[in-house]
Amino acid sequence: MVEKELRLETKCYDAIEYGYLYGLNQKIPDEEFEKVKQYMKDFRRKDFADGIIKVTGRPEGYRCLEEDVPKVEEILNITNTLEKRRQKIEKAFQNPDEKRKLQDQSFTWLQTLFTKGGTKPKQDISRLAVHSTKIYDPNNSYKDGKKDGKGTLFIYTPHGMWYIINNSSEGSNKSLNNVKTEDGGAIGYRLMYEDNVDMLIRIYTEENEYSGEKLY
Repeated sequence: MVEKELRLETKCYDAIEYGYLYGLNQKIPDEEFEKVKQYMKDFRRKDFADGIIKVTGRPEGYRCLEEDVPKVEEILNITNTLEKRRQKIEKAFQNPDEKRKLQDQSFTWLQTLFTKGGTKPKQDISRLAVHSTKIYDPNNSYKDGKKDGKGTLFIYTPHGMWYIINNSSEGSNKSLNNVKTEDGGAIGYRLMYEDNVDMLIRIYTEENEYSGEKLY
């Protein structure tokens, strides 16, 4: 069995106060954890404004702030650091061909993860928007295509991450829709928060937040 590489990963996103909170991707010996415990807080519901209403992911447990990530990584001799992972993405984005390739790969993975591993509960996009912690709109596709029944969104909520595909254009098979919208409906897949899914979404969307008409 291949041993998993130790690293810090995002555990949740708090839209009000903390932003991203980080935790270890595996359990380590108590004596090792004691070395970094001063930088880790055992978060509970009471530690979040509005009682985790505006948090996507798993907020409860030992987490550290982004500013303390380098300290924890250094103490635990973590080589696959957050900064190295970011630099790798930034380097790819500097080359148009590499950027396009990375974004295409990310979208392919996202489609597979959401459509094969996600669920399709019935929902209303206005409810998702009201409770969202953030909404990404790749290339303003939903903002610009909403009236024509086109576009996609990635909506972060306290109950998971949603991949929304506008499916309200003329000729669309609306029987596939499980998300109610004012324009005729959309197809929505939900996954629970995971660090790798979050990163793929941020790469593909370039963290472009939705700026169109209110969804609620």
